[in-house]
Amino acid sequence: MKWLSNLLKTDHRLGFRVIKTGIAVTICVAVSFLFKLDQPLFAVVATVMSMGKSIDASVKSGKYKLIAVVIGVAIGCGFAFLSPANAGLCGVGIMITLYLCHFFKLNGAATLASFVFAAMMFNPAAVVHVVPWSYALACVMDSAIGIVIALIVNLVVMPPNYAGEIKKSCAQLCSQIEESFENAGSKTQIDARAVEALIAKLRYNVNMYISQTKFLRWNDDEVFKISCKISTYQMVLDELKAVEVMELTENTSELSAELLTVYNYHMDRMHKLYEHTIETVQTSEK
Repeated sequence: MKWLSNLLKTDHRLGFRVIKTGIAVTICVAVSFLFKLDQPLFAVVATVMSMGKSIDASVKSGKYKLIAVVIGVAIGCGFAFLSPANAGLCGVGIMITLYLCHFFKLNGAATLASFVFAAMMFNPAAVVHVVPWSYALACVMDSAIGIVIALIVNLVVMPPNYAGEIKKSCAQLCSQIEESFENAGSKTQIDARAVEALIAKLRYNVNMYISQTKFLRWNDDEVFKISCKISTYQMVLDELKAVEVMELTENTSELSAELLTVYNYHMDRMHKLYEHTIETVQTSEK
């Protein structure tokens, strides 16, 4: 079991999205057998491709992919009637399918549309110049089932908690700012990149929270207070970078009067901004 222990300790652990995708596929296969779906492959593929990073992303992704399936089925059936498995028509059909997905801005759905188109063209029934509409309808219905399952699993199983991630990243950012402020005060090396990375992480989590459907956002006031301080954190970063480029040493006697004045100005401004960030954390925790 050593390999399992190493797997759990590694930085490349299974993410929630991977786990939820596996659960969704399991449910999808079980539903396929239970209801004797004609094309379970389409349901499984649609499930995997519709599992988004957030609930809102899953809804948008599912909608786009369902439209893409209809496009792929329609074009595939039409071309299969003309000449199934024809190399030239396959190329032309894929180009048309990809263009329509781009035209209708079906982000991330072109691959599924192309897969469905190919399935129509190489359907065994199409080879004998018979493309039953029941097969095409089954592809659409099974894909829709897979998309719905992906959405339900993403909503029910370990739904993303961006409000919690926002508070966590905010605490990490304030801790890093405090450490950087102390380093600046002692004129030791400052890690401004770490602060910049945490600001980007906080901004990303706020954007993901805002993109969620309204009923999934129950910390709007708290998130709003934190998000309003991102500009302050950015100003702290600017001051840190200004001090960082001075390449100061612990021996203050080596500093010229002008450089010392500039240093004290940035430190004073940084101190005021730092106190403001601490107040932000305390307010958000109440």
